Amino acid sequence: MSHIQSMAREWKLEWRQGVTALLAGSLGYSLYSAISSLFVEPLQHQFGWSRGDIAFVHSFGLITAFIAPVIGRLTDHYGVRPVLSVGLVLTATGYLLLSLMQGSLSYYYLAYFVLSLSGMATTGITVTRILSGAFERTRGTALAIGRSGLAVAGALMPMLLFPVIVHFGSAGGFLLLAAFILLIPLPLTLFWLPRARRIAATATSKPLAKADPWRVLLAKPKVRILIAASVFNYVPVVALLSQMKPLAIEKGLDTLAAVGAVSVMGTAAALGALFSGVLVDRFWAPAVAFILNLAPAIGCLFLLQSDVSPVLFYGAVLMIGLGQGAEIDIVAFMIARYFGLRSYATIYSLSTMCIALGVALGASLIGRAYDHFGNYDVAIMAASASFAVAALCYLAMGRYPTAEESAMD
Repeated sequence: MSHIQSMAREWKLEWRQGVTALLAGSLGYSLYSAISSLFVEPLQHQFGWSRGDIAFVHSFGLITAFIAPVIGRLTDHYGVRPVLSVGLVLTATGYLLLSLMQGSLSYYYLAYFVLSLSGMATTGITVTRILSGAFERTRGTALAIGRSGLAVAGALMPMLLFPVIVHFGSAGGFLLLAAFILLIPLPLTLFWLPRARRIAATATSKPLAKADPWRVLLAKPKVRILIAASVFNYVPVVALLSQMKPLAIEKGLDTLAAVGAVSVMGTAAALGALFSGVLVDRFWAPAVAFILNLAPAIGCLFLLQSDVSPVLFYGAVLMIGLGQGAEIDIVAFMIARYFGLRSYATIYSLSTMCIALGVALGASLIGRAYDHFGNYDVAIMAASASFAVAALCYLAMGRYPTAEESAMD
């Protein structure tokens, strides 16, 4: 049976779960990072807050990251449906709380904390678990489609959201986001996702055993290697993206071209997700991950020149973006392939927590590196080295386990 036939057969059987995962991941909390900038100026004008005051909420990730393993354990124990359903309701509640702001900065911080804490249950921890359980022969492709949905939502939602914010203020925007969650992914989750035991048995003929505890999972070398690979893969991308416009200007691009580089990064991430998803269904995943991390490692080296042409800069950014898009799909695929579905969400959530902590540190250090050295070259070299380490970590995962080895694990 061809790859296309396998994909068609699986989607014919499991399309409801695929669509639910696609829309829940696209409209859940992860979407807010792509559209949050639309609220900055309205909040400034409405309440007189500074941009620093508004942006301070992003530091909450240092705290909310630690809820990820808890979400993972709950998902492995109770199944996706109850955890995702509650997460969607609470995320919508967080948006509703934000729509009720009257000018208190403390209230804003508290409401956003509720949003970011509950929103963790609507991220890849639960969404990729749906896809990894429902699809086996075309798991990588399914994960890629799910990942690309978030990119599409990030591109389309601003066109819907901006007019609403203009006419009804930030409150209207937050209410629209809450309405999307309550009217689309929540009903689909409640009616289209099977109960926990059915999800657990989707890819196997019998229900899954109880998930392993954190300490047992972290005692396994390959779990630690995969988590390290995901951190070294994702953190440099986010760090570079956080300074992409000033970095481009420093390297000789004009303002318009620098803004375009940010768009190129987003496009490359979507392409990386699709490429990696299709390739891991056909080839050894660590080799695919190695190549898609070696490319950004080399791309970073292109940026070390003092005066980079726009074409070369865009090419380098394209290579870096491919690494960003590949990380989420490949890690999700490899967790299911190497460790099965029994402790899937727990392992994924441990990776999510470490990535969140690494991003908070890396995004801060790249700015400090510029302040100290007067340029981004040291940070770029560190990013290149990080990608190279990630590539080697993926190769260190070794061959896929056999069915017997997976059963014994």
